[in-house]
Amino acid sequence: MIDSNQILGGNSLKKIIAKPVGMFELFYDLVFVYVISRITAMIHHPVNGSIPLVTFFQFLLVVIVVMQIWLYQVIYFNRYSKNQFLDIGGLGLNMFVAVYLANNINTEWQVTFHYFNIAMAVMILILFCQYLFVKADNNDKQAFLIILGIEFILIIVGLIIGYPVGIYFCISGYIVGFILPLFLKGMFKAERVNFPHLVERVSLIVIIAFGEAIVNLTSYFNSKTPLVYAAFLFLSLVLMFASYVVLSDKLIDHHQISKGFVLMYSHIAIVVAILLSTVAILYLQVHDINKTFLFFLIIFSMALYYFSLAINQVYNKSECRFSIRNLLTLLLIFALGVSYLWVVIKSKIGISICLLIWNLLFFLEFYIKGNKNEFR
Repeated sequence: MIDSNQILGGNSLKKIIAKPVGMFELFYDLVFVYVISRITAMIHHPVNGSIPLVTFFQFLLVVIVVMQIWLYQVIYFNRYSKNQFLDIGGLGLNMFVAVYLANNINTEWQVTFHYFNIAMAVMILILFCQYLFVKADNNDKQAFLIILGIEFILIIVGLIIGYPVGIYFCISGYIVGFILPLFLKGMFKAERVNFPHLVERVSLIVIIAFGEAIVNLTSYFNSKTPLVYAAFLFLSLVLMFASYVVLSDKLIDHHQISKGFVLMYSHIAIVVAILLSTVAILYLQVHDINKTFLFFLIIFSMALYYFSLAINQVYNKSECRFSIRNLLTLLLIFALGVSYLWVVIKSKIGISICLLIWNLLFFLEFYIKGNKNEFR
């Protein structure tokens, strides 16, 4: 296994050797195909024409919880893994528990309180042991042990107290696991991060999220629904994904030393945006959906998705950084899309066309930026 710190070249040109994504890592991701489908199911069915606010916040929290577990495992493999027994064994155990966790993802937290949180506690304990026993610089892994240790203790306290008071301790633990890394940022060593490996790993969770979108889009492929709806919505998803591909493959400089905080946190938002876009597409078929709610759901998911892509420009190659003009162009595209959507919000075909044109314009802006030499 290649050390993440190996660099080729002199001072003028440094090229980090990418750590290959292992087969066991890819195998681990398969469980999260099922997990993400269970998360999406939380908001599949609108209530009185919309998503209740409580349900929406439950959805957001579960995404954060699941993504942080996935990311802590990704970071461990990125920084420390040499595919030894501790690495593969811990990964396998977490996969097993993740399936149990997924089966207890729903909006009836009082029913699945113990099952869900016990599964989370076990997964965090496994991660804690991996970070504890791996042979690495103690100063570098200390922050992970602090975060996972506090999170584990709060979940255990919550489980002991029980529902409903205990749920607040569990939620506090998950928030600690999500936010505390930002406060301990100085304890993490950027030199330990293999940035090209990290970029590849987060791109794979995006592919899984888009896979969930495609699976749900299949409900449009039937003899009763005009093919034009399926075609326009399918092309919209393809263009959304294509914009991400341009960012990941063309714009981002993979060979840099970085802690990757913006990359990781922005990808949590990207997954949220894709899943919200997925349910928005499903809601087009719901006759009693609240059109105002649908309007704001679409613009929120679009804004979150493309803002999360744009913010990753901090990792772009120097010649691919967004200028003020580029950012203003993206804002103009967004504003035009919002205006057009408001006009056609009561028409299913109108919304489908709007999404297609909207995503096409965003894609063209990213594509031109990523292939600027071809347009000179």
